[in-house]
Amino acid sequence: MKRDYGDVFEIANRANGMLHGLSNHIEQQRQEFNQKGYYQTFSRNAVANLPLLSKHAVVAAISEMEAKGYEFGKKQTGSTSQYALSIQNVVDIYQHRKVPKYRDKHKSPFVIFVVNLKGGVSKTVTTVTLAHGMRAHPAMLHNDLRILVIDLDPQASSTMFLSHTNSVGSVLETAAQAMLNDLDTDQLREQFIKPTVMPGVDVMPASIDDGFVASDWDALIAEHLPGVAPSEVLRRNVIDRLADDYDFIFIDTGPHLDAFMLNAIAASDVLLTPTPPAQVDFHSTLKYLTRLPEMLERIENEGIEPRLKANIGFMSKMTSKHDHLTSQSFAREVFTKSMLDAVLPRLDGFERCGESFDTVISANPNSYPGSADALRKAKQEAEQFSRAVFDRIEYIRSLQ
Repeated sequence: MKRDYGDVFEIANRANGMLHGLSNHIEQQRQEFNQKGYYQTFSRNAVANLPLLSKHAVVAAISEMEAKGYEFGKKQTGSTSQYALSIQNVVDIYQHRKVPKYRDKHKSPFVIFVVNLKGGVSKTVTTVTLAHGMRAHPAMLHNDLRILVIDLDPQASSTMFLSHTNSVGSVLETAAQAMLNDLDTDQLREQFIKPTVMPGVDVMPASIDDGFVASDWDALIAEHLPGVAPSEVLRRNVIDRLADDYDFIFIDTGPHLDAFMLNAIAASDVLLTPTPPAQVDFHSTLKYLTRLPEMLERIENEGIEPRLKANIGFMSKMTSKHDHLTSQSFAREVFTKSMLDAVLPRLDGFERCGESFDTVISANPNSYPGSADALRKAKQEAEQFSRAVFDRIEYIRSLQ
């Protein structure tokens, strides 16, 4: 006999229906207004002002490439046609000019984990903003960065921002399942990696069912991967097998000290610690930092040697309020040289982009639900933050 739990099941069904409805509504809007791809394009003059290029170089490259049959993006302006160059067009111009890519300098992917045991500190927003921001930053396009986001948070928030159609319902091809199933590289590429609206950025989705996988992790590893340390699975079964495909890999987990978080720490080259200035959040962040050595010790006790090179702190949800500036000063005392100068501020643009399942980088100003000025300001801040993180990573890698 089925127990009566009040209206729990009815609410669950209504929530599921609304979730699918919201996702379908956004997808219909994008199709209706032909906004399936990344919106931003560049004029020929804008490309000429990018690093390592000039007007003469761009004109010559376009002419030579078109002579070989290459087709560049264009838009109609009145009776004339003008170049509207996509990110891929710009990348191809750099390649035609034989400008080295990031992968020519660094052969292995750099793994970044945005982590804090406190929920609501902008871990996911930071992760997806960096993924889009580092890929699309005009000053970094010559690197042609290939970026993967591995979503291990059962709430699937990163998946929602990057590929919302893969964040609804029960998804079988998740990052957690990829870890457990010990697949080869081709299977990972074909079954588990999903493209996003941003060319060059992929996501390995998460699903609510992954929470059950995390809770039974040790038993599942003993059954399916005997002899493998529970915290080395992400690195062994996913990251190492995709090493030739990506330059940067970001990991997103829930705010829980569980198997997924330990796998992410064990696999990471750098930890990024979002540090909100509000007193309760700041206090919780300090408690997380005190527990980090314990997590590393647990990983070492499994026979795994962590490869961490730095733990970089930065202020998230930052404003110019006096108490926020005071918290920033305290954070500098804690992180010292590992404190990032750039911050991720509290702005309307970061919060409202979730309404259309976008980041401030990918949100199209023509369909953004808020102020265009607010979106532009948030995008500028995101680009500055992304460049600061990239520069810090380059400094860290230069020391190795």
